[in-house]
Amino acid sequence: MRKFVSTFIGLSLVAASTLVLLTEDLRAQGFGQPLTIQGLDHFTLPSAASRGEGGIIVGLQNDVSTMFVDPTSLQSLQSLQVSLGDHELMSSANQTQQYGPLKYYSNFSLLMEGLTGYISNPQYDTSTTYNAGDTVQRPYDNIPPNWAHSKTKVPSVQGYAGLPFSFGGMKFAVGIGSIEYADLNWYFQNNNVLSPSILSVKNSTITLPPNNSDSLSIPVQWYQSTQSRVGSIYGYGLALSSALSEKIFVGVSGMILSGSSDDFESRVDRGKLMFYNSYFRLDSIYNNVTSIGTSDYTGQEFTVSARYQSDHVQIGVSIKAPTTITRKYHAVITADTAGFSSIADVSGQDKTTIPFRGSLGLSIALRENLIFGVGYDVRPYSSATFTNSAGSKTNPWLSANLFHVGMEFLPVSWLALRAGAREDAEVYEPVGNPIEGDPVSYSVYSFGIGVKYADVSFNAAFEYSDMKYTDTWADAVSINRNIQRNVIADVSYAVPW
Repeated sequence: MRKFVSTFIGLSLVAASTLVLLTEDLRAQGFGQPLTIQGLDHFTLPSAASRGEGGIIVGLQNDVSTMFVDPTSLQSLQSLQVSLGDHELMSSANQTQQYGPLKYYSNFSLLMEGLTGYISNPQYDTSTTYNAGDTVQRPYDNIPPNWAHSKTKVPSVQGYAGLPFSFGGMKFAVGIGSIEYADLNWYFQNNNVLSPSILSVKNSTITLPPNNSDSLSIPVQWYQSTQSRVGSIYGYGLALSSALSEKIFVGVSGMILSGSSDDFESRVDRGKLMFYNSYFRLDSIYNNVTSIGTSDYTGQEFTVSARYQSDHVQIGVSIKAPTTITRKYHAVITADTAGFSSIADVSGQDKTTIPFRGSLGLSIALRENLIFGVGYDVRPYSSATFTNSAGSKTNPWLSANLFHVGMEFLPVSWLALRAGAREDAEVYEPVGNPIEGDPVSYSVYSFGIGVKYADVSFNAAFEYSDMKYTDTWADAVSINRNIQRNVIADVSYAVPW
């Protein structure tokens, strides 16, 4: 019994540490790093009108749904306004791996690409001694190098209410609402993870053993890594805006953040590669580790904004104070290794502190029915701090400064046509990035429509993005692509006074 308990505890610790120590750095994808704060940077802009214009906020009229992005926007309300919104996300991601011949190991690229089935076994005679270099090393499974994944996000309803009023001769507006603060949905996979990362550009190529003896061979673990997260963080809060004069407005908003996600991680060992001086050997290994768990998120966020408005021009600035989001997690890790199975419960807490960030906006009324807007977002995320459950601190994200432009055209008083484009960026860089510190970036294109009938307004928008980036290795590339389609809609009712 004592031996069984000792074996169980040992395997449990191995299982727990396996998923934690998979790789190096969250700044680069491709290694199968542990699932910690992935998706936390995917903040949601709830306004359909704004997203139809490429994310423009300054210049929007009678849109209560922007109160937590720019609280001064409440000043455009003419009466009590109640609004409900929703959005749906459809995404499809894939990875294609391509390999070139590796010096001294010609069969290696064929093994990684799953092409050894096209090679016949060599014909042997009995005149000499043969080793692994004289045969074709074949995989022990049928896992291909490439993968594809599609996901449709479950819609989430958001609600707001805003009311303008006067007090002491000054104009005020107050709002209350519930929004999706961050979309935590995340998926990544790598079917050819090598540990240690012998093909890393930073590590150059393999340091060859001086001879072909077993004692000097280089062992490398070869496995498939998969991770996914499904969930959202929601914000519940208040906003207040005041008119300091006819042209200058200020505002402040605050939210309590709360949410959860379902987390999944998997490691499937494909074998152990033994590299010799002039050939390699693949040995079979049976080791499957799976982690299924949940994460609960809490925090607060505060935003202050100011705006100058004249007859034809509006200029606005919005700043978000540092935000700390705490994640409490629990997972059940199952390990199946060479006939031994173990189950371990893992719980803990980590936190992410996001620094000051903000945006600038300019809106110009080119004509009475034509508005043009530009915006600039400042994301100093390289100062974001992640503190793990052991208290160790890192700065895992990368910074980005992004532009967005948009237009709104009103051909008739009851119809608004919108279009825009914006830059967006992830918080990581490609593996082997030639410009170190430059994050993965892409463009988002959008168009929208607004219809008003009596006191009811309806807004809808469609967004399309195609993110592409390439991870570069010593003899290979991983071509990653993620296409997203967003449909956003909301309906508002201005209560007559």
